[in-house]
Amino acid sequence: MKSTYDAVVVGSGFGGGVTACRMAERGMKVCVLERGRRFGPGDFPDRPEQAPLAFWHPTLNPGGMLDLRLMKDLSVITAAGVGGGSLVYANVQLRAPADVFEEDPWPEAITRAELDPYYDRTELALDPHETPASSALDKIRAFDAMAELAGRTATRLPLAVHFGENRRHPFSDVFQQGCQNLGRCDLGCPVLAKNTVDITYLARAEAHGAEVYPLHEVLRIEPTVGSPGGWRIGFRDLQYRISGSVEAPLLVLAAGTIGSSRLLLKNQSRLGGLSAALGSRFSGNGDALALAINPSAPGVSDAHTECGPSMTSRIDYTAERGFMVADGGLPGNFGGLLAAVREVNALTGWGRVVLHVKNAATKLGLTDRYVTHRNVQLRREEPIGDTLVFLMIGRDAADGEMRLTPVFRCFDIRWRKSDSAQLFSGMREVAGELARAAGAKSFFALDAGPLGKFITVHPLGGCPMSDDPARGVTDDQGRVHGYEGLYVLDGSIVPTALGVNPSKTIAALAERGVEHLLRQRGR
Repeated sequence: MKSTYDAVVVGSGFGGGVTACRMAERGMKVCVLERGRRFGPGDFPDRPEQAPLAFWHPTLNPGGMLDLRLMKDLSVITAAGVGGGSLVYANVQLRAPADVFEEDPWPEAITRAELDPYYDRTELALDPHETPASSALDKIRAFDAMAELAGRTATRLPLAVHFGENRRHPFSDVFQQGCQNLGRCDLGCPVLAKNTVDITYLARAEAHGAEVYPLHEVLRIEPTVGSPGGWRIGFRDLQYRISGSVEAPLLVLAAGTIGSSRLLLKNQSRLGGLSAALGSRFSGNGDALALAINPSAPGVSDAHTECGPSMTSRIDYTAERGFMVADGGLPGNFGGLLAAVREVNALTGWGRVVLHVKNAATKLGLTDRYVTHRNVQLRREEPIGDTLVFLMIGRDAADGEMRLTPVFRCFDIRWRKSDSAQLFSGMREVAGELARAAGAKSFFALDAGPLGKFITVHPLGGCPMSDDPARGVTDDQGRVHGYEGLYVLDGSIVPTALGVNPSKTIAALAERGVEHLLRQRGR
């Protein structure tokens, strides 16, 4: 690693990957610092006993890819690895509804019409397609039949998945195989059929000279002394367990909603001019999980949800209720994960005790606790039978607060599900309606599982964008108010829930932000 670059990007997901790619294409010397490892096709778990090792920890397991943290009011799952959340997301590429951007406090410049060209641009790399009709997947047949019995219509989702013969990706020239319906999208695709950020934007960035450093966790950021607009970034090398630093006139934080918000809060003493809005507008994007167990209605049973992409279809309730319901699935041998959602006692051993102690400690202010492989050992379960999985996403109140706890100065998120009670009540009601249509038993998992706590996988906010520096950390281009050369371009700048999977909007905002950045710097 060099001592200085034109730009340092922290994080390598949809925000960081896009930003690094576009800057490298214009000849900038770019350094990308990523806390997780680089994953190859054979590095993802394919057996249940490997699942606990997927949990990331900076010292105990820096090679993990899922970061599960316990907060006082909720838990959050994010990804760690080159490619960020794209490694384990469900590939869904939906544009946010136009009226989302009419909500306060979105900047005036950000509208659906303004973002549409940037949504288009993301598709050159992420290449979304619907699941081919020729696949004749049982899960699609069953979901469609259930929707019809409930008086609704299911539609196919645009997925960043390559369906077809082996190829060189047209955007990055990386070799990938076509989708083989393994149902492993959320665990990592072993055939690289997913158009993830690492094999698209980041591969193209590296082809243009960008340097990507895995297992480098950024802990400290500060303006450089005697160099206005310059930045020093302090990191910990998790492989060799040493510390280091790098400098650049341009710093882009793209460590994700939790990572970027935590980093700014932890470094607030060195950045005293940050907006008072730092930590505000947290949203779980209305995440909820529901199950329809043992469906018996004609055409709905034998869905084989383990076969196909993890998500293929949705029923859209946005106009009436403000949320959508998508299908879900896991490989057949990972069915025990659904049992963990349903049962409080699904974990075994001393790790279960330690996990409950950690959870109890969050009530005292010892938050931001890691869940590690030592805490997660699943009790052996018999197959739970034919089960339809509903992944529900909606527009919650987006009024949570990220902060440092008063005594221990731990990162925490204050959040009340009661503030979005109407949304979640509607989700529970619809889950029951769909289960009844399917002739199944309904289970709604808003705060189920071993911890009995709300879990989100789509966190947003914390560094919200706004035209008013008093109400937002960044402007409409991701520039941090009051700090030259400091940008945030990831899900943390999204100031409201989106009601759809957020990856495409995050990538589009990054495409727009980096375009303006390059123009202002004469690139």
